[in-house]
Amino acid sequence: MKKRKQFEELTIQDDFMFCKVLQNMGICKQVLELVLQEENISITNVTSQHTIENNSGSKSVRLDVLVEDSKKNSFDVEMQLVENDDIPKRMRIYQASIDISKLIKGKRYKDTTNTVIIFFCMFDPIGKGLPIYTFENICRENKDIVFNDGTLKVIVNVKAYKKVSNPELRGLLKYIYDGSVTTSLTKEIDMTLAEIKKNHNVLDEYISMYTRMQDERDEGIKEGEKRGIRKGMAQGMAQGMAQGMLTTATRMKKAKFDVSTIIEMTGLSREEIEKL
Repeated sequence: MKKRKQFEELTIQDDFMFCKVLQNMGICKQVLELVLQEENISITNVTSQHTIENNSGSKSVRLDVLVEDSKKNSFDVEMQLVENDDIPKRMRIYQASIDISKLIKGKRYKDTTNTVIIFFCMFDPIGKGLPIYTFENICRENKDIVFNDGTLKVIVNVKAYKKVSNPELRGLLKYIYDGSVTTSLTKEIDMTLAEIKKNHNVLDEYISMYTRMQDERDEGIKEGEKRGIRKGMAQGMAQGMAQGMLTTATRMKKAKFDVSTIIEMTGLSREEIEKL
């Protein structure tokens, strides 16, 4: 695990600080409205580091910021620093996990509320140079037909902020990219971030979170080592037994035992014995 970043050095790009800043409902509302180009989103709840435990032993999902509005629609907002190619599949899993978690038994499918997944990326995961990629399900045969399943996935390519025409949205992306304060929203975010850094309770929370993650990583390494040892021992025993059978078969063959007897005693095939 890389060295822990000092608390005072954290920026909006850091997952911990990103979550803390978006817990401010006023800021969260403005961010959502800018990215989605919608007005009057009425936020009722914001939860950071929200974990959804799936059933049947499947992998749990941890969301950066889960937002709910007055219509019970869900918005998952993620900060992604590390470049990888699994974002589309992650968005799919996150959306499915949220939908299943809020599906009430006996409720009609048509009453299911909307789910929006937003990823702020410090790189371009699609590679086409757009600052915003918005995906919804449409008909292949007629692109004018929208599926209307209530899902939306948005990837924000922060480094392409110069291509954004909306000055407020451009300012938000530029702030995330290099910390420049150019709009009233980014000024509010920057002031909120500064206040968070003065809070000793938040500092303690950050240290505790890092320590917990480090402990989980160390425990995972130890468990991996144990599994490796067990697997190695099992493989070694299997290889040893196989070699023992070959040795026994060789000796029996030299002692002129018939092949059928060697097969019965060692479990080797006729082809294996003939090669000895």
